[in-house]
Amino acid sequence: MRASFFDIDGTLVKGLMIYEFAKHLADKTLIKKSFFKEMNSYVMLYLKNKITYREIAIIVPKLYAKGLKGVNVNIVKKEAKKFVDKYIKKFIQPYTQDLVRLMKSHGLTIGISGSPIEVVSCVGELFNFDLTYGTELEVLNGKYTGKIKQNLIIKETKEDVLKKIIKENKIGLTKSFGFGDTEQDLSFLSKVGHPVALNPNSTLLKIFKKNKWPFFTSKDDVVKSIKKDLEK
Repeated sequence: MRASFFDIDGTLVKGLMIYEFAKHLADKTLIKKSFFKEMNSYVMLYLKNKITYREIAIIVPKLYAKGLKGVNVNIVKKEAKKFVDKYIKKFIQPYTQDLVRLMKSHGLTIGISGSPIEVVSCVGELFNFDLTYGTELEVLNGKYTGKIKQNLIIKETKEDVLKKIIKENKIGLTKSFGFGDTEQDLSFLSKVGHPVALNPNSTLLKIFKKNKWPFFTSKDDVVKSIKKDLEK
């Protein structure tokens, strides 16, 4: 079985959805402003190259989880749908829908994102993914406990999930594709036969150049290039 593994943030949709969704929840007073402000300060440090993406990948989900402690899960799920409906329309990459549609005609389409599973599930429905995986928070009696169950921004966690997906769906990696934008996506990019970087950050770009793997920006005709690759 051939599959296509998609990161979402930065790859198919601009921005960092866990951050933007936290802002949405803070505006709705579901996350305390203090947690979002702290999260915002770290994101700004990252944008100024003061801390690494890896650091952001660890810090932001922890703050997100703490900020939602005691909040009802169903309320957040409802807000996730409202958020995705607005956010995706505004920040979707120009190639996304055609690319996902193309890859769906050639096997399983799998979304693996560090964004909250509540948001990723809505994105998965919108893009018609076959499978979706996202960051999950611990839940007790229908409310968030303030702890992380699974942080899928982290490369090592993505690798564990990937092993499970491959085994359960009998996926052959040689003919499979992977689409990502940061070094954390190497969890699957380094294992598939067709790794593709979309809007890569500087670290991932260096790795792709070194390995002579294909990389594209939003201005490139990504779908046309992938079609040629599929025809080989």
